[in-house]
Amino acid sequence: QAKAMQYMFFAERECAKIPGLKEKPVPLNHIGVVGAGLMGGGIAMCCIEAGMKVTLLDVDEKNLERGLSVIKKNYQRSVERGSKTQAKVDQFLSLLQPSTKYESFANCDLVVEAVYENMDLKKKIFATLDKVCKPGCILASNTSFLNIDEIASATSRPQDVIGCHFFSPANVMQLLENVRGSKTSDRTIATAMAFGKKIKKITCLVGNCNGFIANRVMAVSGGMKLLHEGVLPTDIDAAAEDYGMKMGPMRMMDLVGLDLRGRINAQAGKADPAKNVVDAMYAAERYGQKNGKGFYKYDEKRNCSRDPEGDAIVEKVWKNSGVSRKSLSQAELVDALYLPVVNEGFKCLEEGIAIRPSDIDVCLHFGYNWPRYRGGPMQWATAEGLANVLARIEKLGLKPSELLKETVQKGWTLNSKDFQKRVAQAWSGRWSKL
Repeated sequence: QAKAMQYMFFAERECAKIPGLKEKPVPLNHIGVVGAGLMGGGIAMCCIEAGMKVTLLDVDEKNLERGLSVIKKNYQRSVERGSKTQAKVDQFLSLLQPSTKYESFANCDLVVEAVYENMDLKKKIFATLDKVCKPGCILASNTSFLNIDEIASATSRPQDVIGCHFFSPANVMQLLENVRGSKTSDRTIATAMAFGKKIKKITCLVGNCNGFIANRVMAVSGGMKLLHEGVLPTDIDAAAEDYGMKMGPMRMMDLVGLDLRGRINAQAGKADPAKNVVDAMYAAERYGQKNGKGFYKYDEKRNCSRDPEGDAIVEKVWKNSGVSRKSLSQAELVDALYLPVVNEGFKCLEEGIAIRPSDIDVCLHFGYNWPRYRGGPMQWATAEGLANVLARIEKLGLKPSELLKETVQKGWTLNSKDFQKRVAQAWSGRWSKL
């Protein structure tokens, strides 16, 4: 554990270093934020607390007023708790300028778009920003998975476009993934990295693919597969939390809201409540913490407890699918949960999506609360032994990363010069998978 903690200390500092980057950042005095929702408001708070002037734009005046109200309420709670003085809050709010007109971005040094995930809408916004923003202004998208190159194609200056992927809530979560597109300039990268440092984020430069690093690698975590193969939510969560996660995957889904995925499936006509547990929960109006029942039941203070009704829905889906309850050991559950994450991490390295293995670990710790004393999935794999990890991945029936196979075959470690050379070639040779 002490070795992993020491590893993470240095990994945090290493991720700010970009090989071969010589350009200097542009001064950042005035920031624009598009969208006054949860993300936009949180980003605006980060910026004003760093002493930068912020223009917060929402074309819907009611949304703008609601967003400003949320920001003020957040600060009022800080004053009541004693974590900020009223004088400091007044100083922050004096830097915030609300607007409904894109022309108010004319003098901004960097603009962050933070609207919901819709490619057509984002392209429309970036085409507008292209017209109203001054030459050299950095145009950033807070998308969590969309193609930065496609967003940039809506402008006449793709070299100035970059992803700035904040995690929610943006004013609390420490990670910022800066996403380089195929035409993003070194000047833009340098400025985005300086922006992250200025707002006191752990900032990591990543390549352009679906989900970037943190969301991509955690998307393959084995929680839902285990659930549909006969393992109860309580058993899955117990294994994850015993491993060191602050919250197991099923409790996390209850927190985020089962209705989000359930509604998407229903609206797309893809819902299958007979054989899909999330669809079944949605059909039973079990949305998670927001209405007091999901995989678990929740009291008025959101304390969770096991719910026989929730388990019964899971067991009914099993019966419809010809699945019976399965009991696995702690080690088997952890492997099924997190070895797919390790494997996806190696794929990110082989595709040039990550600069170094430790960047993946930093993204997982600060983006998903991967336990610090484990050092992240890549460090965990090193501690377990890469040959051993490869054998266990194959035992799970997963197709192992080519880089992982090559690393084991050639006897490399993640610190060896040959491995680092191989990863550096991937990073410099291909920035965008899309």
